[in-house]
Amino acid sequence: MIKAADLENEYFLVLIPGKELVETASQVQKIVSEHYNLYPDQIYPQLHITIDRIYKRKAKKAKKILLKKIKDFGKIEIEVDRFSCIKFSDQHQLVLEVNETESLKQFSESVHQSLINEGISTIENYEEWMFHITIISNIFAENPIPMDELTEICLFMEGMSRPLSAAADKLEIWRPTLDPVEKIIASFDIN
Repeated sequence: MIKAADLENEYFLVLIPGKELVETASQVQKIVSEHYNLYPDQIYPQLHITIDRIYKRKAKKAKKILLKKIKDFGKIEIEVDRFSCIKFSDQHQLVLEVNETESLKQFSESVHQSLINEGISTIENYEEWMFHITIISNIFAENPIPMDELTEICLFMEGMSRPLSAAADKLEIWRPTLDPVEKIIASFDIN
C-alpha cells in the first residue's frame, strides 16, 4: 500500500493535462466547489496527475533528471473515461480515473526508476500507484464538505462515464499548496 504523503518532507511530481481535458473536468470541480464554497478566494486546486513524490532536499537533483527525461520522450497521451470514488486518509475523494496509456506508463516508469536509482523518489511500491485526477477533495478546502455529503457526492458520481483525452502540456515539481505562484518549483514543457 502506498503511504500517505509527508507534506513536510516531500514535493510532488505532476503532469498537467492539455487544455481540452482540463476545461471539461474543471466544470465539475467548479460546480461542487461553488455550491459548498470550498475555496472562498476562488483559487481551485489545479487539475493534475501526480506521477511521483520526491524528497524536498533532492529537488535540485530531480530537476536535472527530469530535464533529460523530457528530451528522451515525445508526446505523453492522457486518457480518462470515468469518475471514481477513492478513499485517502479516511476521506472520500471524487477523481477521474486515468487510463495507463503506453506513453504515460513508459514515461512515468522511466522517470520513477531514474529517481529511485538516485534515492530521490519516496515511493517504494510504484506498481501500486494509481493515476488519477482529483476533482473534489477536502484537502486544502477552507470550508470542507461534511464527510457524509462528500461520500454521497462521490458515490453518486462513481462510474459516470466522461471519456476525454489530451496530451500532457507540462511536467512540474510542486510544493503542497494552492498558491499558484508558490507551488511551482520547476516546470518543463512537453513537446
